[in-house]
Amino acid sequence: MIKVVLADDHKMSLEGLKSLIKTVDHIEITGEASNGKDALSLIRKTEPDIAILDISMPDMNGIETAQEVVKLDLPTKIILLTMDKTTTVIEKAIACGVKGYLLKDNAFEELLQAIKTVQTGEKYFSPGVMEEIFNKQILKKETPSRLTSRETEILKLITLGKTNKNIASELFISVKTVETHRSRIMQKLKIHRVADLVRYALKAGLID
Repeated sequence: MIKVVLADDHKMSLEGLKSLIKTVDHIEITGEASNGKDALSLIRKTEPDIAILDISMPDMNGIETAQEVVKLDLPTKIILLTMDKTTTVIEKAIACGVKGYLLKDNAFEELLQAIKTVQTGEKYFSPGVMEEIFNKQILKKETPSRLTSRETEILKLITLGKTNKNIASELFISVKTVETHRSRIMQKLKIHRVADLVRYALKAGLID
């Protein structure tokens, strides 16, 4: 059972997240809050596996709450929810050690996958955020070429050891499409071996 704490000062958003999570048997909501201080108190008290925090909250925003969780050396992994994909905010989130960064406009489609991914010890960033990470050079000083959000998503799956068939199945696309994306990724990054792609992704912070 994955234990989760939710924090969002928008009641409708919070209720929507709760409804979605309750459709899954192996995820349990152990608490909810409408501000950062209450969220931190809940995290300290219940030590959930994952805390899903809105960034824009009163009495400590999501990033400040995440910083406190790290400072207190709590085991809870943080997923941030936001509409903001500006480089400064993403950079602050990454610097404070969050494991997930989810854009609210895609939250309902991606949330369950994000929880599953983060729980296994990997990081999850919405495709739009991952594209921003590469293209704005947050995690790497020099990115040779722009990658699309789909290419960035496939790059991560390749470096996690997924075969073309696995990737096609996971993303609901054809194997031939995966092969085309794979070829373009290698051309853009000027990388021609999977081992070098893995090193690139490690340096970029996409995988641990």
